[in-house]
Amino acid sequence: MIDKIIEGIISLIKGMLVTLKYFILRPATMQYPKAKWRLPDRYRGALSLILDEKTGTHKCISCLSCVRICPNHCLEHKFKVDENKKRQVEEFTINLGRCMFCGLCVEACPTDALEMNKEYELAVYSVDKFTRSLI
Repeated sequence: MIDKIIEGIISLIKGMLVTLKYFILRPATMQYPKAKWRLPDRYRGALSLILDEKTGTHKCISCLSCVRICPNHCLEHKFKVDENKKRQVEEFTINLGRCMFCGLCVEACPTDALEMNKEYELAVYSVDKFTRSLI
């Protein structure tokens, strides 16, 4: 009987030491709205279209390789042909509800006009807001 009492006291002391250890250490949780994640360099967030710094226009040449390679068909691309027979981007939209953020569209782009940015707060209240225009 005394063995059980001593075993219980030792067990209680071990539990209190564990509690004391975690009381002293800094918390493992992040206070989300105040503190934000420090994202890794290769993080794949939402898709965005890059502007050319020299001309101020989009780098996209409307080759549609990003639309063809997308496994979920979440990209829509509309273009017009100008008088010089060059394609100009008219509308470029992505459905974030379908997108699996694989990055295949970025890899397929021959002009590096697309990038996966670091945006990770993508929650919306309506399904209609999942479709986002990149232009």
